[in-house]
Amino acid sequence: MMEKTAASEGVLTPGQLAFFEENGFLTLDSITTPEEVVRIRGILEYLFASKAGFKEGAQFNIAGLEDDPNAPNLPQIISPQNYARGLHKTEFFKRALVLAQQILGPEARYNNDHTVMKPGTNGPATPWHQDEAFRDPSYDYNEISVWMPLQPVTESNGCIKFIPGSHKRGFAPHRSPNNDPRVHALECYTGFDLASAVSCELAAGGCSIHTGRTIHGAGPNLSGETRYAYVLVFNTPPRKATEVRHFPWLAEKNTARMERMRSWLKGRGAVVEAWRTIRKTNVLDYPKMVPKLFRKAKIAVALLLSGNKRD
Repeated sequence: MMEKTAASEGVLTPGQLAFFEENGFLTLDSITTPEEVVRIRGILEYLFASKAGFKEGAQFNIAGLEDDPNAPNLPQIISPQNYARGLHKTEFFKRALVLAQQILGPEARYNNDHTVMKPGTNGPATPWHQDEAFRDPSYDYNEISVWMPLQPVTESNGCIKFIPGSHKRGFAPHRSPNNDPRVHALECYTGFDLASAVSCELAAGGCSIHTGRTIHGAGPNLSGETRYAYVLVFNTPPRKATEVRHFPWLAEKNTARMERMRSWLKGRGAVVEAWRTIRKTNVLDYPKMVPKLFRKAKIAVALLLSGNKRD
């Protein structure tokens, strides 16, 4: 049975922590106020409408080709806090950080945020996946995501779903949808029992919490209204992987978003990204910043080199 309760003070009970440890996810009835949900939604609606971050590859279509008007459309913005700093000062952020430090320990820190807009009537499903499948496989990660809907979510508009206990089974194979590396999304296509999936219907301002290895997805939006979700990701400092891993699904990626990121990084983007990392890092963590900047530089160099190989 799914453990669910309010988190007005951002404190989890022993029972909730045990449920999370066993299942890899947890849902809470509320994590912020209805007024703040309305305010956050307004901010994110504006960012989507104004194409914030598009030129630098931060806003893109997860589910389909961006130059195909008939492709599935599932817009996402990575790091919306870069374009709306007020998101960093919300009660949602404060309470989610407390939850993260309770789950991950006192070293837990904010890592990034993202938001997904699932259009009404024909918003496509979000493929089953593990978040860590998008990460650099040369590091081990300890992270959680706090997923908050900005309107009620049900089966009809694409509530999030989890495979209980999947975080304990290591990595499942992933691939690009339809084996098309031009599509940003990844899908986990084997290694789990779909019949065990748990649907998490939530009120606006409720939330779910899951680990980076918990297999999850979301159904299509069949309602007439757009579905918005805002996600905060927290982690402890990544450590060098103890075993060699390869994620071929990342190596083959060649998306329009990546092309925009390359152009951005060749210009002033590298300096801007370094400043953004410094700005969002807790002053107590400055001694740990060099490895973090190194990882970002490594990713940037990989993007630029992959672009040169195709030219």
